[in-house]
Amino acid sequence: MSVRVACAKTAAVGFLASLGCSLAVYPLAGHWLLPVLAAYGLLLWWRPALWLLALPALLPILDLAPLTGWFFLEEIDLLLMLTAAITYWRLPPDTADLPHWPLLFRLGLFLLAIACATGLWRGLQPLSSVDVNTFNNYLSPANALRVAKGWLWTLVLLPPLRQAAGAQCQGIRDYLLPGMLLGLLMVTAAAIRERMQFPGLLNFSSDYRISAPFSAMHTGGAALDAYLALSTPLLAVWLLERNAPLRNVAALALLPLALYAGLATFSRGLYLALAVAIIILTAGVALRRPLILLTGAAILLPLDVAFRVGGYRLYALLLLLISLIMVAANRRRATMALAGLLVLSPMVPIYHGYYVNQRFSTVTSDWSARLRHWRQTLAMMDDDAVTPWLGMGLGTFPVTYFWRNPQREVPPSYQFVDQGPNRHVRLAAGEYAAGYGELLRLLQTVHIVPGQHYMLGVDVWNNGPPGFLQVNLCQRQLLYPQSCVVTPLRQIPHAPEWQRYVFPLHAGILGSDGLPVKLEIAAEGQRAMLDIDNISLRTVTDGHELLRNGSFSDANNYWFFSSDRNHLPWHIKNLGLNLYFEMGWPGVLSYTLLLLGAAATVLRQGDTAWLAALAAFLVVGLFDSLIDVPRITLLSTLLLCAAALQARNPS
Repeated sequence: MSVRVACAKTAAVGFLASLGCSLAVYPLAGHWLLPVLAAYGLLLWWRPALWLLALPALLPILDLAPLTGWFFLEEIDLLLMLTAAITYWRLPPDTADLPHWPLLFRLGLFLLAIACATGLWRGLQPLSSVDVNTFNNYLSPANALRVAKGWLWTLVLLPPLRQAAGAQCQGIRDYLLPGMLLGLLMVTAAAIRERMQFPGLLNFSSDYRISAPFSAMHTGGAALDAYLALSTPLLAVWLLERNAPLRNVAALALLPLALYAGLATFSRGLYLALAVAIIILTAGVALRRPLILLTGAAILLPLDVAFRVGGYRLYALLLLLISLIMVAANRRRATMALAGLLVLSPMVPIYHGYYVNQRFSTVTSDWSARLRHWRQTLAMMDDDAVTPWLGMGLGTFPVTYFWRNPQREVPPSYQFVDQGPNRHVRLAAGEYAAGYGELLRLLQTVHIVPGQHYMLGVDVWNNGPPGFLQVNLCQRQLLYPQSCVVTPLRQIPHAPEWQRYVFPLHAGILGSDGLPVKLEIAAEGQRAMLDIDNISLRTVTDGHELLRNGSFSDANNYWFFSSDRNHLPWHIKNLGLNLYFEMGWPGVLSYTLLLLGAAATVLRQGDTAWLAALAAFLVVGLFDSLIDVPRITLLSTLLLCAAALQARNPS
């Protein structure tokens, strides 16, 4: 056995042992993760290369943090441990025929590994003992580990990526691309379901913004925007593929769903990203056939008039008529004609939506606020000669903002407190000059029966200034509660001991139509700090307990938190600035080299769809920080690595 094979098998055993230890502490109750892992493991043992299909499909959708409360060690980590264990065990002894990365890209990977290791070390400072608060909040030094794992898992997957890609990189098209599109299908299905449940499919006047399956958006951010920007342009690969009618039809069917999900985010950055992707994809065709652009403009005008005059019904009728004419006039390119029409058709109703117009009316003020936030981010960095070259450390922005923000705001926070054998949670209200949405809410999903009576009980201790306790039952996906059953806003006075509060609740319509219901608790008041324990939600009829871990003895198990509207304390809001803040100039340089290496490869191969996907992702990154979400970091960097792969002996 060669040294390389021996090292690979040793690493596989290490990953498998890590998986076993993780499963021993991970909260497995209440979901189907264990059967999913078992099925996934059997699939990879049968065909190891299929991880390249299954993993991109599962990464965006397998997000259980709102149920488990765990967002440091996640279900994707368990999935990745299993992937690494099996693929490393099955790595081939000879890699001479496998594809490789160009020198520029390899240099970028090398610098990224160094920058990431340095950023991880600095982010973990000051080193402290592990306690109950180490792995459940973004203010902990261990947040460096959470952010770093997106980069580290990418480096771990590089050898399996080469193996799964195959000698001629055929695995990228056979496995990775279908996996991405399957993931896109499930994400758009989740987005459409959320729209149906809450504002309504055709309600473009509500300020409701979807989060779909991405729990990382509990503090805002652009995880969904980044994913849609990265994956939607890849549909062009199947749309343009010749002699593949099934793939053409599949892409054509998925395109309107993806476009709807993207437009329904109301994200101006994503709109711009998709526009850039469309420009890249159509540039070559338009240069040869300028008539296409004129045709598109000519189609939009009657569609706009139809929508203004007859609303959705006349609009849909005219759209169907135009589709039939275009297909009849150009049967050979019917797929592309319909794809172009599908791209154009949502623009009119979205454009006339009240909330879209409202969003674009504030571009100037929002841009000024974003510039101010970036300047403040730079000002909060250490003023020394080392920081520009090493960064502040991975995952350090939330705690840096907490202590150094120039507005002297105090974002709300929570921590678990051990008093002898008893453990409880302490909620600290935020301090802001003005504004709504500054509350930090602890959430737990509950199964409520409409029209039933419940009894809510909670122990509260206030050892500081008077504060208000909010305990409500609300319908919500992740953000933006609605149809809440609200307990009386109770001021909790200073007291030397714990007090028990009990509230009768009537469910009303909660739990109807399959809408998710969550119990939420929050503290409000100037410098308020409330200790919460033994929270209980029971049915009146039989006393059945609906909450898990209401005593907080298992810390954050089954409890998740949300900051609905105030997002600046959590995100830098720019990809390049985020790289610089956390890893300094080496981080920016390494990522730039990766981008240049991947772009050079796809341009050489003429893969405009991959180029459009990477460009769209970067456009979203102009206005949002994307690498503070590990699964987005991993997926985007994995696609960079796949795009840059080159066959050793091109056919």
